[in-house]
Amino acid sequence: MHHDSDTGPVTFQPQPVPPEISRSLAAPSADLAIDQLADGYFEMDEQYRYRRVNAAGLRITGKSGEELLGKHLLEVFPDVTDAPIHETVRRVMTTGKAESVETYYAPFRRWFVNSFYRIPDGLALFTRDINDQKVLEQNLAFLADASMLLSSSLDTQETLRAVARIAVPRIGDWCAIDLLTAPGKVELLTVAHVDPVKSQWARDLRESIPVDLDRPFGLAKVLQTGEPEFYPEITDQMLVAMARDATALELARSLGCSSAMIVPLNVRDATIGAITFVATESGRHYTTADLAMAQELASRAALAIENSQLYAASQHAVALRDDFIAAASHELRTPVTSLKVYTEVLLRQAEQRGDHQALRALRAMHHQIDRLNGLIVDLLDVTRIESGTLELRQEEFDFRQLVDDVVDMMQATTQHRIEVAGPSHVMVTGDHERLGQVLTNLISNAVKYSPQSDRVIVRLISDAEAVIFEVEDFGIGIAPEHLPHLFDRFYRVSSSREKTFPGLGMGLYIVQEIVRRHGGSLDVQSVSGRGSCFRVHLPVQVQTAPAAGGNWSSRA
Repeated sequence: MHHDSDTGPVTFQPQPVPPEISRSLAAPSADLAIDQLADGYFEMDEQYRYRRVNAAGLRITGKSGEELLGKHLLEVFPDVTDAPIHETVRRVMTTGKAESVETYYAPFRRWFVNSFYRIPDGLALFTRDINDQKVLEQNLAFLADASMLLSSSLDTQETLRAVARIAVPRIGDWCAIDLLTAPGKVELLTVAHVDPVKSQWARDLRESIPVDLDRPFGLAKVLQTGEPEFYPEITDQMLVAMARDATALELARSLGCSSAMIVPLNVRDATIGAITFVATESGRHYTTADLAMAQELASRAALAIENSQLYAASQHAVALRDDFIAAASHELRTPVTSLKVYTEVLLRQAEQRGDHQALRALRAMHHQIDRLNGLIVDLLDVTRIESGTLELRQEEFDFRQLVDDVVDMMQATTQHRIEVAGPSHVMVTGDHERLGQVLTNLISNAVKYSPQSDRVIVRLISDAEAVIFEVEDFGIGIAPEHLPHLFDRFYRVSSSREKTFPGLGMGLYIVQEIVRRHGGSLDVQSVSGRGSCFRVHLPVQVQTAPAAGGNWSSRA
């Protein structure tokens, strides 16, 4: 870009001048009015020489009137020769159309909004310092990005490393995260710098010179007290006071630190680590707004760490519970099986003797043993589902025949009339035993939850792609507030106003998982006091669900 001093006068249609300018220029005491403006005010003639500047303008530029007045724009600010703001000055002077431009002026390390207006024989410029606003916007944007990272995974160490990476250079030239891994031991989790070589150099330095927690300042003090350390301006006197020896002082001086802040990671009233931001090459000086942002970031990071710890603890508790259930269920099966065998022997003997009183008691016992055995099987299935070891076998079979077999078996044990409607043959591919379990569970529930009714309907619908079957009862129904949780593990529908039915709340959870792992879906429609209808949609050619569930195996 060439020097603008040779640009001659330009003919133009002036744009409306802001009222404050008009009033200032027209007032008898124009210089006083302009000098009282909060924004910087500058005037240039048509040769781009400064001819007026107010007190705010002098304060913003850090120059005296003698250094500005009568001087060409590029003589005072040669570093804007190729900057967009210089092109804006030329364009407004030429076209007469007012413009505003937001700029970051590196020598001042601040953001400004500059508004240019064509005035007679020159140009007027208003400059407003918006640095605090821009810093706040940048900090909020960083917090939003960091929060997304922190909530994206329960692997907090990896997400903290990612947070440190995005902090450079947006918040600082260096970002380090330290964690207390044991009493008196500090581990550098991550350190980030735009130059990977410097990042590795910092890690090597930490290994050779570990953190001394007895020191009364810096990272050691933050880890001891749980309070932040804030250094808006780092002076050489501070470096001398903090250095352990001459070598450390020389190293600190070589970094060229201009500002720093260290904020604690506090989890449940205990300090578990700290985040350090350092400005070096950029020459940035942190403000109290930056410190507030850093503390908010540390608070969110600490919350993510706490959530991760709570999740890990809950998962451990769930694993212990499932291990106990699996072990207890296996141990219970042997005595329950023995009880069932002995009960059947006693039943036969009672039948031979014609002892009807003993028969009634033994049949009731046999029924309760079957129920207990069913609960044990359900407990084992739940643990298999949760561990991903529920086995599904694949074979082609007649689904209508399965429905008839299940209905015949259940009809012998209930007073309800179980009606079946649908085609006489429906071929599907899937696990015969597990789908029979689905049917048994749904029909059992229909009978159990319709004590005042005597009818259950099983409907079967099929086409080339899917089999749909429904189990409908005319019983007590399900209240709307229970429907969203109906298929949750261990969820039971009961309240003080409803009859409590026996069960552990596992059946529908198991049914849903079996259906889902066959590539199907399960839903329910119910009206309280009128009954329920469970509907299963099952593909004819079963596609197994993704690896979240059980495995397929071939029928031997």
